Amino acid sequence: MSLAADLRKQAANKYPATVQALLAGENPFPLSLRYRRIRTTAPRAEILQTIENLRAESTETRRHGITIEWQEIDTARYGRNRIPGNLSFATEDDYLHYIGKAEEMRVIRRAAETLRAAFPELDPVLPHHWRLLCAGDAAYWDGVCHLLRYFRQNPFPDCFARELPVPVPTKFLATARAPLENLLPHIAPKSLRAEGSSLEERLGLRTPDSLIECRLLDPQVAPGLPFRHLIIPVSDLAHLATLPVDKVLITENRINFLTLPPLPGTLALQGQGYAVSRLRRAPFLHERRLLYWGDLDVHGFEILATLRRAFPHTESLLMDAATWEAHAPFHQTGAPAGRHTAATLAPHLTPAEQALHATLAENRLRLEQEHIPLPYANATLRQMIAG
Repeated sequence: MSLAADLRKQAANKYPATVQALLAGENPFPLSLRYRRIRTTAPRAEILQTIENLRAESTETRRHGITIEWQEIDTARYGRNRIPGNLSFATEDDYLHYIGKAEEMRVIRRAAETLRAAFPELDPVLPHHWRLLCAGDAAYWDGVCHLLRYFRQNPFPDCFARELPVPVPTKFLATARAPLENLLPHIAPKSLRAEGSSLEERLGLRTPDSLIECRLLDPQVAPGLPFRHLIIPVSDLAHLATLPVDKVLITENRINFLTLPPLPGTLALQGQGYAVSRLRRAPFLHERRLLYWGDLDVHGFEILATLRRAFPHTESLLMDAATWEAHAPFHQTGAPAGRHTAATLAPHLTPAEQALHATLAENRLRLEQEHIPLPYANATLRQMIAG
């Protein structure tokens, strides 16, 4: 690596710590750099080339650059000469222009000033979140402040983002995800749930994904109910507790959900993958027999583990070695890798499930729900429900 390239790499590596110091009101300058000092016994041409290379990066040649501290020394070979000593950036202006970050720092400072003015309590944490502040004009950060202020005053509003009484565009929330998720815990920690499959859910907002599709599979249950198939908001899940069912069946695949057979005393819910975490807001599920039918792949077992974190009594359905072996012609290779390690899943899977998960993960295999023939699935379902 050339001397100039090494100096620029050092300077760039110091940027994060320098930004944090500047946002904290500290002065990190002069900012020192390391380099391989000139050997006074080296050939004259080598010494002159090093001096020329350093000068090319310095304020002696550039408007903004490195400051060289020159030293007068006596050498046995060349007599008394002036050579470079310590290298540093003397000022913030020199440093930021040298690495091409002067405009970015201006944007960061402007965002920090806007946030501090609206929320003084953010002052000590902004240096640690400086990367959030690298983009966005004044209007953007004003919008962020409107949202932060609203959610602090109105935790979990249970409405769609479009319905928020805040002077920002409908889709603004999507662009402000990172500031909301990182800054709201510091100004209103009770306005952001610790768990949730999306930021909207953690904020208590409604989304199309926050709707739960339900089917009552027993025609004898609640005969006066005019609907057997309905979609309700997550916030209304608790109302399902009034249904006289003792079993709840959750499926991952919607087609399988729609083709479930009649089953006595059973309510079916469509889990929508990892979104099953929403069901923790239905405490009545602790009092029902709970079954989950997902894909036979690493993601299916991860979703099962997610559900068991909230409801440890959850039973898996058609997710065993017998089902896997019985449908060998439908096995697929190249399945997506999992999100979690076997160790993190182990507390929430049975030994048999762990063994099958390991096989699927190691070989990148899967058996999707819809590839299990309907007669086989229905027979297993009826047997499990009867059991």
